[in-house]
Amino acid sequence: MLMLSEQVIIAALEAGKPISGQFAEGAFHLEVREYVPYVATAVHAGHRTRASLKGLFAMSDAERLQEEDPFTDGMIESLPITLIARDSRYEYDLNRAPELAIYKEAWGKQVWNQALPNADIDISLSKHAAYYRVLSALLTTLERKFGACLLFDVHSYNYQIRSYPYAPTFNIGTAQLDTLRFRAVLDELKKQLGLKKLAGQLVDCAENTVFQGQGYQAHYVTCHFDNTLVVPLEVKKVFMDENSGELFPVVFEKLQRNMHVALSKTAKTFAKNHCYKPLRKAKSASQLDPALINVDSALYRIAKNLETLHYVNPSNIAQEKRRFFSKRHYQPAFKYRPLKIDPYEFKEQLYRLPVGKIQDPIVKDLYRKVIDSYATKIELITQIGREAFLYNSLRYYGEPDYNDINNATFLLHARETETLPKKDITAEQALVRFNQAIETMGLPCKVAISSKLVAKAMVDNGKRLLLVNSSAMLSELDINALIEHEIGVHLLTTLNADAQQLKVLHLGLPGNTYTQEGLAIYREYQSGQINLTRLKVLALRVIAVNMLLKGDKFYQVYEFLADSGVLSVNEAFALTTRIFRGGGFTKDHLYLKGFKDIVQLANARSLDNLYLGKTGIAHLDALDALVEQGIFTRPKYLPDTSRDPEPDAILSYLISSIK
Repeated sequence: MLMLSEQVIIAALEAGKPISGQFAEGAFHLEVREYVPYVATAVHAGHRTRASLKGLFAMSDAERLQEEDPFTDGMIESLPITLIARDSRYEYDLNRAPELAIYKEAWGKQVWNQALPNADIDISLSKHAAYYRVLSALLTTLERKFGACLLFDVHSYNYQIRSYPYAPTFNIGTAQLDTLRFRAVLDELKKQLGLKKLAGQLVDCAENTVFQGQGYQAHYVTCHFDNTLVVPLEVKKVFMDENSGELFPVVFEKLQRNMHVALSKTAKTFAKNHCYKPLRKAKSASQLDPALINVDSALYRIAKNLETLHYVNPSNIAQEKRRFFSKRHYQPAFKYRPLKIDPYEFKEQLYRLPVGKIQDPIVKDLYRKVIDSYATKIELITQIGREAFLYNSLRYYGEPDYNDINNATFLLHARETETLPKKDITAEQALVRFNQAIETMGLPCKVAISSKLVAKAMVDNGKRLLLVNSSAMLSELDINALIEHEIGVHLLTTLNADAQQLKVLHLGLPGNTYTQEGLAIYREYQSGQINLTRLKVLALRVIAVNMLLKGDKFYQVYEFLADSGVLSVNEAFALTTRIFRGGGFTKDHLYLKGFKDIVQLANARSLDNLYLGKTGIAHLDALDALVEQGIFTRPKYLPDTSRDPEPDAILSYLISSIK
């Protein structure tokens, strides 16, 4: 680690340059990746002591560790600006005034075997003073640059050793703060810290319970900086064994991620209320974490050609369709493309990726989930045409639950009030219309006709290509709906993903199918290009998947669909094929579920960041945070909603009734 002099550090801060290094033989570490109006410190994270003091301690290393704050540096290390102590508080305590910074006794135990020599005291206090000079230079720079600054003063506490009657997961100490002036920021921090569960348990954030925030750092900053809010934050040691000092890695990583989100969102609120400079700009490639770029490019290289539909779409649909209609109760014997990937080598490559080196906990968690998702995906594809395929489909796509089936049944009972539109537009005529739409939108993509599709149309993400089923007969409503669905969502998100510096959103986050299809159906609804028949088709998909899972045969599902009064015999065959391909493909139940959840989400927040690429609803908070951080850029293409009509009253009622 680079050792820096105090003069070099302060000069870099005054010049507004990024800086990373340690001071005074490693007494503390300063990291400024980019200048933002918030800082995080961990003044009790350190455990090291000078060699000259080793023989003078009356306490063992283990005894000292119990009252230090190990791992608090890891809680904040992903933030843009951090100041972290490496020396033990037992050498000198940065959270105490200089005259009290060197303990004689602490928590009922004698600290030293003998009185410390004055020379050793002077060395320790000189490092204490240097820390506060560097902190002052840092806060002066940030106040000058942004008008105000927020400092998170992060600590941890023993709740089992102390046996507190009430021990909150987080405690904010506000005894020295102007709570009237900064109440909105404090309340936002409490709200954000309490949003996520930890190790399956609800968390809570209290104010002035186990600690009141009486430390010297809060006093110093409050006295010397009128426009800096310092927030002492204590974290309950649920992430480690208090007695042995052993870390619980899974709990800690979840805590680290949750704190990153909570502190970042609180900083955004602070900046909005108290700063006069924007919080973030999009990062250039040179500003991104090198470990992240390495993992992202390697993951894309490994997984970019693994398209499920490429392998699961049968290659002999036309032949098997003729046989099915000529033989009663015929079970189609579909054929599939051979897999060109070694699944074992594929998974080995995935799990060898050095994801642990990624600094940002949100990003690290995102990539781990994508890798796990692709490991499941390769198992799904490997089993195409075998009994195990259905099991893996359930792992990857899930199955319709009680609510899904009830929602589908409800829609199927709704009464048609309009004449069904004629399906008299051929694939060739549709291709012309799709090309016109793409030209009007100014999108860099193409349209082609294919004889190998089960669906009416689909997007080939890798080729930026919209494929149209050569045998499809479409209505005017079908054409307009597909323009909104395939072009207005699937192609737009492909183009947005291609515009990102990172490729992970091109590959797709977990849950991207459910999200993409939900968005696409929602776009049909927004644009007025949906009718009750379309909703009933979505409902039939849910019922058909449920019939498959109950053990019904191909012909039984087909007959149910053909007798529904909603689908033609050709459409019934196509939908049955969609469900049974591969050995049982449960994906289609997600369309109605995704639509329902997108409708509900749209009433509560912006959906724009779901258009960043192949995203997932479950990751929207993370995507919002990463856009704010400049990791992802805002979507270049969004649907044109300017000409959307008022929703149909009857359809709106039906959709609002879906639970």
